[in-house]
Order: sequence, then C-alpha cells, then structure tokens
Amino acid sequence: MPYIELDSNVNVPLLDDGSANVQPTSVKSAAHVTNDTMPLRRKKYLVILISLGIFASFVAIIHLLINAPAFNQYKILRAYQNQIDNEVAEKGRSGRPRTILLWNSFFEDKRWGLSEDSMGPNYFRDEFNCHEYRCDLTNNRDFLPTIEMFDAVLFHTAQPFPLLQPVPRRRSPHQQYVFALMEPPGETKHVLTDEAGFYNMTMSYRLDSDIMWPYQYFEDIETGELVAPAVHAKWRQVPVEWNETSVSQVWEGKTRMAAWFVSHCETLSKREKLAAALQEYIDVDIYGKCGNLSCPRSSNECDRLLDVRYKFYFSFENSLCNDYVTEKLYNAMRRNVIPVVFGAADYSRFVPPNSVINAEDFQNVAELASHLQYVATHPEEYMRYFWWRRYYRLSYRSPFCDLCEKLHSITNSQKTQTYLNIEKWWMGDQCRFESKIKF
Repeated sequence: MPYIELDSNVNVPLLDDGSANVQPTSVKSAAHVTNDTMPLRRKKYLVILISLGIFASFVAIIHLLINAPAFNQYKILRAYQNQIDNEVAEKGRSGRPRTILLWNSFFEDKRWGLSEDSMGPNYFRDEFNCHEYRCDLTNNRDFLPTIEMFDAVLFHTAQPFPLLQPVPRRRSPHQQYVFALMEPPGETKHVLTDEAGFYNMTMSYRLDSDIMWPYQYFEDIETGELVAPAVHAKWRQVPVEWNETSVSQVWEGKTRMAAWFVSHCETLSKREKLAAALQEYIDVDIYGKCGNLSCPRSSNECDRLLDVRYKFYFSFENSLCNDYVTEKLYNAMRRNVIPVVFGAADYSRFVPPNSVINAEDFQNVAELASHLQYVATHPEEYMRYFWWRRYYRLSYRSPFCDLCEKLHSITNSQKTQTYLNIEKWWMGDQCRFESKIKF
C-alpha cells in the first residue's frame, strides 16, 4: 500500500481510491501536541515583553527624575553662569568699543556741550570717569562707513529733525535708537504719533527713563554713593539744631527778602502769577527780561548777590511735570540762600529734607509768605536749611556713562525693546496745568 508522508515521523497509507487513510486517533494526537505547545511559547514571549516594558519604564522614570528642574536647577544655573562668565571674559579681552552717534544738534550745539566732535574710550575714562569706558561718541555721520554700523543713535527731540535727512534711511536690528531730551513734554517739537515703534531707549530727566539725565546728583560725602535723584532716596536725619558758618558770616548783610532771575515770562505753570501774588506780601526783586533789575551774566555778580544780600531765591519751573527739576534749583543750592521751589516733582526724591521750601506744601500764597517771613526772622531756623552740606555734595555724572554700559551689557544685547507708543509714555499723565497752591 502506498503511503503519503505527513511529516518525518508519520506515514499515512493511501486507500485504493487514492485518499489518505488517516485514523481519527492520529489526527487527535497531532492537534493535541500543537495546542499544548503554542500557549507555552506565547507565555514566554509575553513575559519577555512585560519585562522589557517594565525595564523601559524604570529607565524613563530615572531619566525624568534626574533631569527634572527640582533636581537639576542648580546644575543648569551653574552651567549658564559659567557660559556668561566666559562671554564676559571674552568681551573683556577682545570687546570692541561701542559707537554712539549724535544724530542732530542739542538746540544750536552740535557737540551737545562736549568739547570735541568725536571722542573715544580715553575721554569716557578720563573726562566722564565712566566705569565702562569702551565707547566712541561722535556727531560725525561718516565716523563709520555706514549709519547702520553705529550701536546707538541719539535723537534730540526737543527740536525738529533736520529737513534734508530727518532720520536714517536704513537701520540695523542691533541698533538702539534713543529718545533724548531734558525739556518737559510741552517743549517737544515732534508729532510723536508718527514715531511709534521707532525708539528703543529713553534718556531724559524722568526717573523711569532707561537712562536718567538729571542736571545734578547728590553724593554722600563719606561713602561716595549717589543718593539722588532716586525713587527711594535714603537721607540722613535732619539735626534739631544747626549753624552753617558760611551763612552766619554773611547773615547781617542779607537785608533783602527774595530774588528771581527769569527771562521766560509766560509759562504753562503760571509761575509769573505766583511771583506777582507773593509781591503783595513780601519784597521780591525780579532780574532779567521779566523784571526791572539786571545783573551781568558774564560775571559772578548774580551769584554774589544771592550769597550776601538775599535770604530766598525763587526756583520756579516753567512746567508742572513729574520729575521735572532743572538747574534753577541746583544753582541756587550752591549759594548761601534758601531755594523756594515750585514744580510737580516729589522733591524728596531729588534734594535732602529741610533743604528747600516747597510752595505746593501751602494752601495759598498768604500761608507761604507767612512761613517765609518766619524763617527770615529766625536765624536758627534759617541755618537748619543748610544742614545737608555736612553730609552731601552736588556732583555730576554723564548719562553717556550709563549708555555706554548698557551697550556693553549682555542682558541688553539679548533683548529687544521698542516703545510702541512713545507719545503715551512721554505725555500721558505727566503734567498738570493747575497748581496745588492757590494764587
């Protein structure tokens, strides 16, 4: 009988008709073997897969724990700080001077009060006494091959831009365009809505400017620290008694009440009306175009008059704007006379306490005049207004020092700032037209 070979171990005989003679018992036995083997293999594979899954999950959890911020934040900080230190060191070795261009003149002065048209790092170090002095400052647009190569361009916005080329035709993304002026908003000769998104920095008398540009600073004599202007100026305590020798020596000659040197006669602050109202109560001598007295500006006669003849000087501002304090105050503080101030600034941020008399601390002119008369007739009270000279002195710091430092700052180079609405920043809620004192 012929056979059909099912596998290597089983031979099935063929019947006469050619079909296989497969006994039921043989088929059952083969199926039984196959069904018993497959579950074992599947179990084995399943165990392997589960083991691999558990291992992978364990590795992933360990990885997440090691790299979680709570575990590695100090490592990240140290690595980043090392990077910054390396960058600073590299800049110190090979950092090029930053270049600053004065785009237009400061009123009629193309040099902005400086002695030369162009000056380099030596000037920043020796004349400005800047901590960071690696800068070039110039009004020469050809100082570099193209305008786009300057790191900063300063625009004096208290006067119109030049007609032929009002602003640079092209600018580089790295450049800082600086809005610079010392005049109040009412003196800005620009339509600032046309300059939205144009400026990156501000440089002005305001304390919230990117670069402060005050007329003077108060410096602590003992520490050399610049105390004011500052939002939170920290002053020493005013002594109960004080005798200022330089003032007491000329006290007998101070026979006149108050003086005022002025040539701008009609102002937004109406300071001229305040002075006229005070004249109803006390003697006020007005020098210049707005009065009937004069003293030559080319000599020291005006200063001498304040030192030896007058007890008070009117340091009245032409605008009532936040932080607007000008040389009118600081010039008077250098003399042996008490300044009477009139402005919208918080003077505690600018001058030592009990060093000036603020007109806006009084409800009306009669109260102010009465206080002036009291101080003028009480020498011991008068002398206390000069107590600050023992601890502070007036000093000057160029704003170009701060600008130079910012241009070298890594932080500054890593961010881009733009004043999208310079008009709102400069003019919004900054000035008022009504004074607190009634006159």
